[in-house]
Amino acid sequence: MSIFISGMWLGWPSSASEKFMKHETGELHVTYDQLSWIVCMMDLGNFISPLFGGYLMDRFGRKKVIAALGPLFIVSWSLTLFVPNTVALYTARLMAGLGKGVSYTVVPVFLGEIAGVDIRGALGSVFTIQLSGGVLFEVIIGPYVSYQTLNATSAVVPMLFFIAFIWVPESPYYLLKVGRPADAARCLRWYRGCDAGSGDDTVDAELQLMEVNVRKDMENGSAFGELFTNPNNFRALAVVVVACAGQRAGGISSLTAYSALILPEPSPIMGKFEFIIAFAIVLVIVNFVGLAMVDRVGRKPLLIASVAGLGVVTFVFGVYYFAAENFPDVAPAFRWVPYACHTTFAATFSIGIGFIPVVFLGEMFPVNVRSRCSAFASVTLAFFSFLSNKTFLVVSHEYGYYTMFWTFSAVNFACAYFLHRYAIETTNKTFLEIQEILDDSVRNGLRRRRKRPEIAVMYDNSSRVNIQ
Repeated sequence: MSIFISGMWLGWPSSASEKFMKHETGELHVTYDQLSWIVCMMDLGNFISPLFGGYLMDRFGRKKVIAALGPLFIVSWSLTLFVPNTVALYTARLMAGLGKGVSYTVVPVFLGEIAGVDIRGALGSVFTIQLSGGVLFEVIIGPYVSYQTLNATSAVVPMLFFIAFIWVPESPYYLLKVGRPADAARCLRWYRGCDAGSGDDTVDAELQLMEVNVRKDMENGSAFGELFTNPNNFRALAVVVVACAGQRAGGISSLTAYSALILPEPSPIMGKFEFIIAFAIVLVIVNFVGLAMVDRVGRKPLLIASVAGLGVVTFVFGVYYFAAENFPDVAPAFRWVPYACHTTFAATFSIGIGFIPVVFLGEMFPVNVRSRCSAFASVTLAFFSFLSNKTFLVVSHEYGYYTMFWTFSAVNFACAYFLHRYAIETTNKTFLEIQEILDDSVRNGLRRRRKRPEIAVMYDNSSRVNIQ
């Protein structure tokens, strides 16, 4: 649920930005530049927190760190309610970003450690669905209530999360790691729905397997440098980082935050905010379609099709805004184009690039470096989201919306090319098979770089040079 709250904070600017611009926020008034800082401060917090999130969960436990997110989010929403100035909003968004970064670092590990083997593969979808659900929550409520009511309603959710989560047991894996096998057995039985005093053979066998895994993991090195010195890890890291960068720098962050300002008026068919709600609904629904297709079509083709499709959509977006600025008499007849692109973007994003980087993260790395890569991926997502959100309003105001949309298009096409060339297919592959594929791709890459064409130079009696 902490991911859901993070999604609420992501969706909040989409409803709040227009209230700021129309001066519907009481005593609080902001400029375009201040609004861009309010939006991107969350990304700044998200950039910082993964660096210490991994340490905190190993030092204090998974449960305690996740539970601490409740008070953090409560305080962040309270600042929007009781301190009506821009500094408070900067601080609130920064705190929300800290919570989001910790959530993305700790929650995947916690879920992976408490889940049974039969459902572990489906957990890669939890993050995107909950994140999109949080965005949907804000865009549904926001247009129909006041600024204060929106913030008050949002503040209730982290309270409910904290009250519910404090009763959840710690991860058995962590308890074994710190030498508390009896507590680990009790917690594992709770998660498997067994009585505290029962001696279920299946649970006992699972606990023994956990103990073996813990001992093995403790023997393996987990230095951050392993991501860069091991060729397989570095190749996988490059693919994940480019996919994460493309996900955030390809337009989703700015469309989520600024849709209310981007879409022209009057809107066709229905109101502008109904289109924004439809955008959030499509993000959620099409995500399920992508999850159904990913094991049939394959990760790589679905990912490339999604990113290339976003390149086309954002290019058309830019064409409309270029025409609107340079041919104002013609543009009104095509006002439906940005709305069609807006909805198409949500569908194209959710069916591939929206969730496949998380799947790659869980499949392409050994356990001993997975948490390190998770932190690295979270930092990458935060950095490019910050960059996109901070520059969007400033550049668009100075040079037009089409400049940013054509930039998004270039990013998407470049990302699609890189993934086509370097990503590997992991569908229906075991961890060992994936490592073997990575090893082969690294060796083949080295072989191609070392191979040089042999040029034979021959001289004849007439002093002409023949190259064969």
